[in-house]
Amino acid sequence: MTTLQAGDLGKSVAGTTVDNAQLRDVNEAVRNHPIESVGRKLRGYMTDMKRIAVAG
Repeated sequence: MTTLQAGDLGKSVAGTTVDNAQLRDVNEAVRNHPIESVGRKLRGYMTDMKRIAVAG
């Protein structure tokens, strides 16, 4: 490719800010979802399990 034109690489995203109040509310809603309550209970049962080594 010898030259680039305006649309070749895509366009910038207009809104990149985060509304912290909205983010807090969403995170709280996720934490209070019924499936999260079940997950907390199940994770509590797994405290004696050994960690699985993951290659990284």
